[in-house]
Formats: sequence, structure tokens, C-alpha cells
Amino acid sequence: MAKSFFSRLSGIISIQFFGLASLLLVTLLVDIRHNREGTRDMAVSVARTTAGEELLFRNYFCDTALYRKVTDAVIPDPGPASFRDREIRAVDGAICTLVEPLRLLADVHQAASGETLIQAAIKTLQPRDAGETPDSWEKKALAALQAGQSEVSEFVEQEGAPSLRFMIPVHVTHGCILRRPDLNLKEGDLLGGVSVLVPMALFEEGWAVHDRSAFIAHGLLLLLGMTCIGWTSVLLRRRDTALHESSRQIRKSRDELDKTFDAIGDIITIQNDDMRITRINRAGCAAFGGSEQDIVGKYCYEVFRGIMSPCPGCPELQAFAEKRIHSAVIEHENLRRSFAVSAAPIVGDNGEVVGLVHCAKDITENLSLERQLRQAQKMEAIGTLAGGIAHDFNNILSGILGFTELARAQLPPESPVVGDLTQVLQGCGRARELVRQILTFSRRSEQEYHPLQAQSVVKEALKLLRSGIPANIEMRQRIDESCGQIIADPSHIHQMVMNLCTNAYHAMRDKGGVLEVALDPVELTDVDVQSKIVLAPGPYLRFTVSDTGTGMETTVLERIFEPYFTTKGKGEGTGLGLAVVHGIVEGIGGTITVYSEVGRGTTFHVYLPVVEVDRSSGVEAAGPVQIPFGTERILLVDDEEAVIMVEKRILASLGYQVISFTDCAGARDAFLSAPQNFDLLLTDMYMPGMTGEDLVAAVREIRADLPVLMCTGFSERMTEERARELGIGRLMMKPLTFIELARAVRAVLDGKDGNNGAAGSLEER
Repeated sequence: MAKSFFSRLSGIISIQFFGLASLLLVTLLVDIRHNREGTRDMAVSVARTTAGEELLFRNYFCDTALYRKVTDAVIPDPGPASFRDREIRAVDGAICTLVEPLRLLADVHQAASGETLIQAAIKTLQPRDAGETPDSWEKKALAALQAGQSEVSEFVEQEGAPSLRFMIPVHVTHGCILRRPDLNLKEGDLLGGVSVLVPMALFEEGWAVHDRSAFIAHGLLLLLGMTCIGWTSVLLRRRDTALHESSRQIRKSRDELDKTFDAIGDIITIQNDDMRITRINRAGCAAFGGSEQDIVGKYCYEVFRGIMSPCPGCPELQAFAEKRIHSAVIEHENLRRSFAVSAAPIVGDNGEVVGLVHCAKDITENLSLERQLRQAQKMEAIGTLAGGIAHDFNNILSGILGFTELARAQLPPESPVVGDLTQVLQGCGRARELVRQILTFSRRSEQEYHPLQAQSVVKEALKLLRSGIPANIEMRQRIDESCGQIIADPSHIHQMVMNLCTNAYHAMRDKGGVLEVALDPVELTDVDVQSKIVLAPGPYLRFTVSDTGTGMETTVLERIFEPYFTTKGKGEGTGLGLAVVHGIVEGIGGTITVYSEVGRGTTFHVYLPVVEVDRSSGVEAAGPVQIPFGTERILLVDDEEAVIMVEKRILASLGYQVISFTDCAGARDAFLSAPQNFDLLLTDMYMPGMTGEDLVAAVREIRADLPVLMCTGFSERMTEERARELGIGRLMMKPLTFIELARAVRAVLDGKDGNNGAAGSLEER
């Protein structure tokens, strides 16, 4: 405020300074102008006086007879010779002639021409000689006099110098008529005019004196005024400089605050005591899609919630009431975002709340990460549980499967018990497959993209899914066995099938319906690509999931692949299922199309690119099952008595010599006592005390060439890569059938799967 006052005062002083200078300059110019005009008036007055004197002399001489002796310089009167008393004789006898008045005046002016700068002459309309003949200006002046003007004056340049030309009329008098009867003059007629030339140089000295005085006086006034104004300006400028610096610091601080206010990524508003927004930062404008001018003046709840009254439990109301900061987490329905809101009261000098600062931090991503973390922890727990169950369950199945096969092998084919045992074996197979599917579903391994037959993975997923589908939903599947291979992670394809089918049967769980799943090869053409599918033309696998559920509206259809978007009730879904599917398909290089009609159902088409694989190696022709036998010595180790018993009997029936142990320490001691007495180590992985991995390492220190076959119910630690590092010939997953165990033992002994340190692949069934 003070700065503004002194700035205006400084401006006023500057205006006064220039005003004073301008005023003095104007008065100086006016004074000089008036001096010039007065001088001109004086020149006209001098000319008028001179002309009047000249006219007076002329009239006097016209009425008076004046004679002069006739000499060489004095010529007779040019008047008519008959003029009475033209010549007279003087007393001394000299002849005197009558002198004409105009010539007399001309002689007088000629005699005084060197003594005065003012020139006067009478010019006539009927000149008799050069002296009476008017020049061009005088002709114009005479014409003006003839027109009735009383006098004529004009300032002109005469011989390069400013001069005044002046003329008054000369009229015919009685004396003129008497002297010149030959001209037929009438008294009162215009005879000519008295012409006066006044050089303005006569007044230059007066001008110079006056101008010097005026300049000095005005200069002194200007100097005095400048001194006063300048000193005042210096004093005020000092104060203005100090105030300007203070103002600059204030502006700088304000700019920094404004920039900081707008740089904050959270939504910040300043509100008055009526909850009307008085200011909002850039993040707030961006969030609500309007300018500051559009938002300022509106109620907070009008902008944030689109309602016309405060929300129950609003932290702002609590901040107003309790005069302290209040916070809350709100869900913004329009923006579909979650915000951590805090309201801090602004307290005035009187201790009352005059407004508040409202801050809304978008925590949608944080909540999303928390949900993902909880989901990951849940999946981790499920995976751990599944691994433990699989390990124990596979060990149990190993005994059931092995003893059942042994029992069936001892019965004649026509025995009715054989059929019962066959049913038991089939149940064991389904149980083994179920465990494998559980492990596949809960697998958390790194992505492993490799060529695979999608139809096998789809079938496995559908088997696992079928048991969880309600009875009122009919499930139909159509899998084309001629589908080519794709490059993908099997667990991803498994998850894609599970998510799409789960989403489909959720849409029909209330009223039932038909869930149809299909997998078939298609060839996309240019027409397909241009019309609806954003892919290059070529061969693809088309995976289709259709339901006859409720269908989706267009607004929902546009957002189904957004993370955490869901139309299900709270606790019924995370909104990640279709988003995960979309990510999997995009990662493989495919695409998804969706068609949905409200009340009719929804159809998803997933297009996955087919890859060409080398089939030149061919496939061995199918033939009778060959059971390999042997006579080698096998060191068998497993902590399960049932597994030891069944595997020992199977191997013994095949001709092998088997020494078994239920702990690794005993097996190690037996091996160390006679390393050359064993041709193969067949061991479990996880056992109390010493693990199978530790046993393999101890054996390898003595005999690096000893073939090793490892069987495990489940192990995340023991992978194919780890098995190769340890020199394990083959890593097998329990339970093993009779033929699987026989072939695996024979293959490792024969070195087909990498004997003496070369490892094969994990047996997949």
C-alpha cells in the first residue's frame, strides 16, 4: 500500500517537473510571439505615421506655390506651358520655375536616403516618370485601394531581408486640379498612394534584448523549479527504492508460493467459511476438467461429489466445528478414484474459523498396490499350501498306485477283481492329474515362452474349472486337435482360460445358461484386419468363450479391460481378471474382440498367432508296450515306507538288485562303505535331516559317474536347471506308474537322459 502511494507520488512529481518545463517553454514561446506581434504592430504604426507625414507634406505642397531657381539639377515643371505663373523672375533677375509637389517630395527623399532606412514615396496611377511608377506589390496595393481599402500592409522579404510594405491612398485635391488641368482630374479621385518600406532590421536589436531577458527569466524559473522538484524526487525515490525492494521480495515470495501451490500433485483448494472454493491449484483443475474461473465460487461438495449439500461425516464440517485438522478417505464416484482428504482450518484474528485448506491426495494407485500385494500374498499362501498338499498327496498316491498295479498284475485277467483294481488305478490317475492342475494354477515361476500346443493346456484348465461350475450351467467345449503351436507360457494360457470362463459363468450363475468354449485355427485376411481385428493377416488360433448371461451395455463394454473396473458387488471380484487376460494376450502378440448384447449374452474371441515348428524329426510309431528289465544294483532312498515297499517290489520284479533306506544318512554310509557296489541312486528330494540334494552331493564326491534318478512329490527348489547342475539324470514327479518307473530307471542307466552328469527334462504328463 505504501509502495503504491509513493510510486504514485513519484509519478506526480515527474509530471509536475515536465509540466513546469512545458509551461515555462510555452510562456517563453508566447512571450516571444507577443513580442514579435507587438514589434509588427509597432512597424505598422511607424509605417502609418511615415505615410501620414508624407501625405501631409504632399497636401501642403499642393496648396502652396514653391519656386526654385532653374539650374542644371532643377528642371522646369513638366506641367502645361500655358499654366499661369509657371515661371517668375526673382529680384536678382534669376528665373524661377514652379516645383511640382511630388517631385519635391521625391527630391527630399533622395536627399535623405542615406540617413534613414525607412523609405517613402508617392506612386500614382498615371506616373509621369520612373519615380512615380509603382512596382508589382505597389500595383496590387493600388488595386486594393481602388477597391475601397483604407490602407494596405504586408510583411515580405525585400532584397532578402524581412520588411513591411505599407500604403495609404492619395486623393486628388484642388491644388492638383489647378496644377494639372490637362489630366482632367476630379477632386476626391484616387491619384495614387503613399508607399512606405520599413525594414524589420530596425527592430532586431529590441527583439534580441527582449528574447535574452525572457530566456534568462524563464531559465531561472525552470532551474529553481527543477531544483525543488529534483530534491523532492530524490527523497521520494530513496523511499520508493526501499519500498520497491520490499515489494519485490513480497512478489518473489508470492510467486514462489503460487508456483509451489500449482506444482503440488495433490488437489488443493482454499475455501471460505461457507465452503465455497476461493482458489484451486492446477492439479485440481486438471482432475475436474475445468479452469480456475469455472471452479472458483462453487461449493466444495458440488465440485467433488456433484451434490448440493455436504456429505455426512465430511471432514470439513468437523474441521469447522472443532477448529482442528480432520482427515478421511473418500471414493469419488464420478472420477472413480480414491482420495485421502484432509481439511485444515484457517483461524482469523478473532479466533474464529474464516476458511480452510482442503487437500485431496489420489491414493487409487496405492490402494491398487495394496490390493495387488494382498492378492500376491494370498497366491503365495495358496502356492505354499498347494505345494505341501501336493508333496504329501503324491506320496500317498505313490503307495496306492504302486500296490494296486502290483495286485492287479498278480491276478488272472478274467478275475472280477481286476476290473475293480482298474477303477482304482483310474481314480489314482484323476487324482494325480488334479494335483498337477492345482500346482499349475498356483505356479509363480518366471515367464517361460516356448512353443506349445494350446489345446492341451485349454483341456487341462477346463477340467479344473468344470468341478466349480454350478449345475444350472451347461458347459460345452469344442477343441480342434489340428491347431498349430503358439509361443506362450503355459501358465498364462491356463490363467487366460480360467479368467474368461470364470467371468462367463458369473454372468449366468443366477439364472443358469450355456457356457461354450471353442478353440480352432483361422486364417485372417486383409478384409478381417481392416474391418475389426488389429492384427497382421495370417494364421491364428481363435479361442472363443460365449455365455448366455446378462450381457453388457456399451458404457460397460468400453471399460472392461481397465484394471480394477468391475460391475460385481463388494467382495465378489477384484476387477483384475479381464485386465490380466488383456495383458497376457497383448504380450503374446494377439488381440481380443468382444461382442455383447444386453439380455442375450457375451462372446469373447481371443486371436493368438500361430508359429511354424520343425516337424522333420517325426514321431515314433506306436506299438506294443515294452517293459525294460535289468540286473543292475540300485540304492533306493525315500522317507515313506509305502513308497519304499512298492518301488522295491517293482524294481525287484524287473530283475534289479535293490538296497533301500528310509533316511539319507544310512544310505550315505552304505554307499561310502562300498561305492562300487551300486549302479544307480534313486532318491526322494525332501526327507527329514539330510535332503536328497545333499545325498547326491555326497555321492558325487566319491563317484562322479554314478547315475542318479530323483523322484519328488513337489519341490520349488529342485528345478531342471538345478538338477543339471547336480548331474541328476532325470527328475520325476510322483506318483509313478509301473511302466513309468521301469522306463525312467532303464533310461538313466543307459545314459539316454544324460548319464554321468547329463540331465534330462522334468517328466510332464
